Amino acid sequence: SRGLGDVYKRQVTARRPLMVYKQTGNIAVDIEQLKYAPLFAGEKDIFKFLQLLPGVSAGKDGMSGLLVRGGSNDQTLILYDDVPIYNQAHAYGILSIFSGETVQSAEVSKGYISPAYGSRLSALTQIRTREGDRRNHRQSLTVGTLSLAGTLDGPIKRDKGSYLISARYFFPEAVLAIADNDIRYGFNDITGKLTYDIHRNHTLSLGVYSGDDHMKNKEDHAENGFGWGNTTASLRLESRWNDNLRSSVVAYYTYLQNRQETEFKDDGFSNRGKTTFKTHEFGARMTFDQRLSHIWTLEYGATFSHQRFEPMHTKSIINGQHKERGYSSEQLVSGTLFLNNRFQWGGWRADVGVRGAAYDNSEQTRYAVEPRAQLSYDFGRDNSVWLSGTINSQALVQFNRYYYSMPIDFWTPFRDGRLQHAWQVSLGGRAKLHENLTLSVEGYYKRMRNLPLIYDSDDFLLGNGGFIYGTGRAFGIEAMLQYQTERLSLTASYTYTDSRRRSDGVTYPFEYDVPHDFNAFVSYDVVKRPGRKHTFSLNVAWRSGLPYRLTNESYPDTDGNPIIGITAYPTMRMRNYFRADVSYNMERRKRNG
Repeated sequence: SRGLGDVYKRQVTARRPLMVYKQTGNIAVDIEQLKYAPLFAGEKDIFKFLQLLPGVSAGKDGMSGLLVRGGSNDQTLILYDDVPIYNQAHAYGILSIFSGETVQSAEVSKGYISPAYGSRLSALTQIRTREGDRRNHRQSLTVGTLSLAGTLDGPIKRDKGSYLISARYFFPEAVLAIADNDIRYGFNDITGKLTYDIHRNHTLSLGVYSGDDHMKNKEDHAENGFGWGNTTASLRLESRWNDNLRSSVVAYYTYLQNRQETEFKDDGFSNRGKTTFKTHEFGARMTFDQRLSHIWTLEYGATFSHQRFEPMHTKSIINGQHKERGYSSEQLVSGTLFLNNRFQWGGWRADVGVRGAAYDNSEQTRYAVEPRAQLSYDFGRDNSVWLSGTINSQALVQFNRYYYSMPIDFWTPFRDGRLQHAWQVSLGGRAKLHENLTLSVEGYYKRMRNLPLIYDSDDFLLGNGGFIYGTGRAFGIEAMLQYQTERLSLTASYTYTDSRRRSDGVTYPFEYDVPHDFNAFVSYDVVKRPGRKHTFSLNVAWRSGLPYRLTNESYPDTDGNPIIGITAYPTMRMRNYFRADVSYNMERRKRNG
């Protein structure tokens, strides 16, 4: 028979899986294992890996969206150290703003979402920045195929506080500048975090992020520029009042700006203009976690946010004359109270809670009550089952529009006093099939209503209609198989989804509906000995083609060439998509450490 020592030794030496189901629809990613994943362009980008999770899609290849269980990108709440992010893309979606040098943890909640979070219909993504080292000063330089990153961290006061600062630069921009190319593109960002124990039970942390993407195109008499950038700041106080009561208070600010700049000079005529699209939000969150007994824990608190949207504002100078125009700015004020009861006894766990929200867009005030619950049972030895039901509401609308051939994301408050609503039920489980083999399966069904379909963005932004309301329905099954040994890590996932929309009496596939989605990741330590490690990794992705909008009808242009019409709803599908990424990672520890 096998002794406990043998079992313990095997558990210690086996490779950790890349992702773990923590509760109903909640998947956590092991950041340490991420460095072995062959990601796009060889860049260590956590957001790109999240797009490979079962039930999650990027939308289109290379994009930075996070579409979950038949939902659109704006229906996923993305929090960076509890700060909402409105545009997570660098390089038009090839990379994300989340540097692999600074991320400590990443989780995606697709089924049950704690009542502490809301304001989106489909999912919650939480990404947290790591703290600096509290004992030693460290420096690192990372050279990727697209970016150059430098990181400094260390103690402010030994074992008392720390600092972290990391900066990235898109170095192909320098190559374009040296070559004197007419088209220039680049991005840069900086992430910083200060953490300090102001008392043995109270920790204060300050986090900041600022990033900017910019592109310029020069012609004989003209120069065009385009760009966008995020700026965030947060102040957090974590407190432990006693063994049974903890609290967290966060105040934050987040800002997104898109811009378009043009300049033209020729034969005495000059025109210089700048158009901006801005989104501001500041808010606060207060959460208490109180243990009332050995089986009952209470989580409660409140949130507040104020958002201001400036859809488009243009300032121009034409032959010395100043002109200004744009859409009216809008605002949204939100406040919530939440309560969650968590019960744990034996292998059972139950969460029963509610979230109450109020939304005011300066014209109307609307309220939403969102009950949420989950029940799970752990049989032991990595075998469990779970069931959940969740209701969500959303007061924000996002849509995309091309401005001077560049995509712009518009955010606005709800219209006509209608909030978007969704409910979802999920049922799943995990089973240990073998000593190193685990299978997780989850099914879900979701309904959505008051989904705006915008067909005229000008009328919509002017408040003159330009849209109709619709409904949505999605159901699917997600399966994930994981196999771990001392040298080998294998994760394979398959997702079946059927996602539909209905507007104006027409039912059609959601524009990002992917019926079949398969991903497999394998990592093998070719060399593994003290001080040296070589790892081979392979990632394979296959999925159904996306729906798109075309019609068989056409009409001739002035030269007689056919112009294919575009329908209001998807009518065809692209071909199936396949992709494989390979990497070989070599590590060697220096003698001086």
